[in-house]
Amino acid sequence: MVVRTKTLFAVAMLCCIAGAWAYGAGEDTTAYDIPKLDGIRIDGNASDWGEQGFRVDLMADAEGNTRQEQDFNVRFRLGWNAKGLLVLAAIQDDVFVESGNMKQLWEGDGIEFYAALSKGSAEYYHAQIAPGMDNKCKKLRQYIEDYRKSKAEMKKLSIQAVRIKTEHGYLIETLLPWSNLGITPAMGTEVGLQVCANDYDADKIRTLLLWYPKTDTYQDSSRMYALRLAEKPSPSPFQAAAHVDCSEGDINVRINAVKELAGSKAVIRTNERELGAGTLMLNETRATAGIVFPFPALGTTYGTLSVAIEGQPALALEAPESFDELRAKLLTEQNFCFAPGVFSGEEFPKCDFEKKGIARALLGAYTIKTTFYDNAYNEVKAAASPGRYAAVCEIIPEKGQPIRRFRTLLRTPEAIDGFKWWRTDMPAAVSLPKELGISKAALDANQKAFSEYVKWRIEDSTWRDPMAVDLFAALFEQSKAGTSVQPDYAPLESRQWWVGLKRKLYGTAELYPNPFIAPRPIEGAPAPVLHEGSEADAGMKSGTVAKLDKVCEDWAANSEEAFAVFLVRHGVVFYHKAFGMRDGKPMTVDTPSWMASITKTMSASLMMMLVDQGLVSLDDPVDKFLPPFRGITVEKPLTVHHLYTHTNGLWGHWGDDLNDFEEVLAGYYPYLPVGKQHMYNGAGNSLGSKIVEAVSGESLPLFYKHHLLDPLGCTHTKVDDSSGGSDSTPMDIARIGQMLLNKGAYGDKRFFSEDTYKQMLPQKLTQLLGPDTSIVWGMGLIPCGKENPEGPNLSDEAFGHGAASAAIFCVDPVNDLVVVMTRDSMGKAYPEHRAQFFKIIAEGF
Repeated sequence: MVVRTKTLFAVAMLCCIAGAWAYGAGEDTTAYDIPKLDGIRIDGNASDWGEQGFRVDLMADAEGNTRQEQDFNVRFRLGWNAKGLLVLAAIQDDVFVESGNMKQLWEGDGIEFYAALSKGSAEYYHAQIAPGMDNKCKKLRQYIEDYRKSKAEMKKLSIQAVRIKTEHGYLIETLLPWSNLGITPAMGTEVGLQVCANDYDADKIRTLLLWYPKTDTYQDSSRMYALRLAEKPSPSPFQAAAHVDCSEGDINVRINAVKELAGSKAVIRTNERELGAGTLMLNETRATAGIVFPFPALGTTYGTLSVAIEGQPALALEAPESFDELRAKLLTEQNFCFAPGVFSGEEFPKCDFEKKGIARALLGAYTIKTTFYDNAYNEVKAAASPGRYAAVCEIIPEKGQPIRRFRTLLRTPEAIDGFKWWRTDMPAAVSLPKELGISKAALDANQKAFSEYVKWRIEDSTWRDPMAVDLFAALFEQSKAGTSVQPDYAPLESRQWWVGLKRKLYGTAELYPNPFIAPRPIEGAPAPVLHEGSEADAGMKSGTVAKLDKVCEDWAANSEEAFAVFLVRHGVVFYHKAFGMRDGKPMTVDTPSWMASITKTMSASLMMMLVDQGLVSLDDPVDKFLPPFRGITVEKPLTVHHLYTHTNGLWGHWGDDLNDFEEVLAGYYPYLPVGKQHMYNGAGNSLGSKIVEAVSGESLPLFYKHHLLDPLGCTHTKVDDSSGGSDSTPMDIARIGQMLLNKGAYGDKRFFSEDTYKQMLPQKLTQLLGPDTSIVWGMGLIPCGKENPEGPNLSDEAFGHGAASAAIFCVDPVNDLVVVMTRDSMGKAYPEHRAQFFKIIAEGF
């Protein structure tokens, strides 16, 4: 899910993916020997284990981070007997917060096991255990999710688990029966396992420690360790965890280990030689070290990397088969800028990577060739007059294919290079988030100091921040309109300007010359539209509204998070109310809230309009519309369908506001793992938005306005991007939901046909991920019926989308129902109240 922030200035070009491309302990192909242990009773008493078992003495998160022992520490041992796999886990914790949602015990303290017939097998399950240490939940609870492909032929899942309290936490002893997977245990049999441990403190911040440090194991059972049943255990390397950070142009390995290893020497090795070494130093209850060594030469690799600590088995590190792949990934994160981007005079400034040393490490010796365009899209050699200019910068590396970056420039009407920033008073009237704890009185009293800070951030952004330069250019152009400027139009105008230039450069203006028209008049009778009515008019049982009032009032009082609700059945709005206080004021039904990833449903609806008119097919390769992807050899072409189903191999929520996003990603296209796995991201939607712009000639914000929001009457909705940047009200979102419920129509308008609507619905992604996948996803839609916590009481055909803001959007075709709740965050006790909310709705049918 995307994390939402609002700032005055974007100070990093790729703020959504800032940071390193990191590795933890790698995809180990070793099978670890697990000893046979007879005489073990599942009673919570560790005495019958003695010193036996395969030991894991340190768990870390996906980036190799650990907590100090007193805060959260997990050690466990593994064994087996004729009945099943044995686990003895000792967990040290200082605060206990557990989930009240039985199906999502991972939302609180506890331990999880993913167990498979073998590593990578389609036969696997997920067992969650909450220890019962919370005062509200005093007994151990367990819940098992069944991902077994052959579940109908196997026995019902079960596990045995016992918890006892210890001085500093608790101990859990578990038996994972062989019968769950139809295994007949024998020496040499291999099974798959991942162990996860969750810690939630009072602030509800989650720490997730992993044994096999990759997440989303429920989607891919190859993200487990292979365990081999044996008489004696293998030597265990799991007294340490390592993380690789390559963000600064070299390779920095950070090692965390148990405190007993303090003073030991740690060595990074390849198959052939030592690359670096360091001494583990004691840091409270951990031993830590950092080891730095350079990238290999261009076109070469180090091969297998490992961490060797004195007297311990080697710990494998994941490394790419080719470090050129790593270079390509890191290049997507490097800021490329003009120095400065806001300038005076006719001569254009020079451009380069902000961190030239990193660029040389990634590219070798490189050259830059730049072509400039004026505001009318004419190629120019000099900035003849003040205003906006564009630069198309071709970066030619020592080896490999050139890459391109697009940048905006602004020539000022007066000499900005001689401007005396230090002598200028620039009052900055802003409000700061209350979470900072800075009062308005303190800010007002120190307005001069704060204004100085803002002033120098503005000056700095004219040199290093391409997004700021883009904004300044748009503001300059708007200024020429005098007092007739449109509010908040500058960023939209700048994006639209770049759409025009790219359509010229890419030739898409000639391929798609006609204005896009949608929605179109409906044929036949108008489709249902939202209209007020009673619960009886909506076919709901008498008393449903009163019950909903009670659950929502309790929800608002207990969660301290305001929200608004909209329920419509058969087109009849029978519930439309707001609850709670936001920013000291009563919440209203017209108060916009953050819709987060429900934005993905909206942006996918735009793409389906293009599909409906035959301009795009879901099976079309991306390079049909975006020329930067052409002529690149790849294992599997990236298609439009991949973009919206998270099977694209992309990462993070970023790219919408980059004028050259397709250029940035094209450099990584040869390594993009298209169709290899389902990995949730917003970048696919962002790349899809570039296709919408290339075909329609309209920037994404204008396309939303002209073809979705205005036609539906969504007057309280503001959308900034394609994956997570929208604010709206429940009625506006319900209009979109009703349009989908109507299979692409609303009133006298048809947005897309019923056949196109069917292509949008969730389906098993066998076409994209292969026949063994269990992933069900649609174009910006996911199931939200009986098996999904978003709407556990709705029909199997219900669909919608989740949100990081905990907003709810569900459409149920069977019950002719749309459910919308808008809010800005989850608040307290969300799962419990959500379950009761949907229960009342379902009981009202």
